[in-house]
Amino acid sequence: MNGHFHPKGKAPSKFTLEVLKKAKESLPFADNRDFEEQKKGFIAPMKELQIKADAGHVAWDMDRFQFLKKQADFDSIHPSLLRQSRLNNNYGLYEVIPGIYQVRGFDLSDIMFVRGKTGWIVFDPLVSTEVVRAAWKLFQEHVGKRLPVSAVIYSHTHGDHWGGVRGIVKEEDVRSGKISLIAPVDFMEHTISENVYAGNAMNRRLFYQYGLLLPVNPYGYVGQGLG
Repeated sequence: MNGHFHPKGKAPSKFTLEVLKKAKESLPFADNRDFEEQKKGFIAPMKELQIKADAGHVAWDMDRFQFLKKQADFDSIHPSLLRQSRLNNNYGLYEVIPGIYQVRGFDLSDIMFVRGKTGWIVFDPLVSTEVVRAAWKLFQEHVGKRLPVSAVIYSHTHGDHWGGVRGIVKEEDVRSGKISLIAPVDFMEHTISENVYAGNAMNRRLFYQYGLLLPVNPYGYVGQGLG
């Protein structure tokens, strides 16, 4: 129990251990296709495990999740969550197919770059300015050919799909029409409803659902179970 996040915390009960044991026995963990597919198209790693924010703090910390590599199993983590979190430890630049690339592991979501006629079309610019800037730098170092951003597309209104847009385009370029910004119908209406009017409730749901406020370790926050 070394490193437990709370001195009054308890080790997993025999009932919890039995649930995890049954899950491990019933799910097809011998099927490694996900790990094989995860490696496809890998171009370059992101060498810095921490991406600093302009204000001096850490904007994104991949170093927190390296504990997942230190042992095969944890008696406090559901084996399916453990597998998904290890798959999400990919951290770098990937080619999806020729002309379409992703930078993965820089936050909850992935950012994608698609080759257009006049430059790069960017899909879903992550959560914050600094991580998008770091993703663009990595991409340009290996693939981008110094071509500019020609358009940005938001797939939907969740903040991890548009929050970092200022890390890759300037507002004046959007207002002048130099760079197209494409979003779903009524994007602003739903974004304001979700993040302003219902912002406190949405945040409470987020914290309870995913345990984001817990320390990152085998007894706290491990991942969000998303692919």
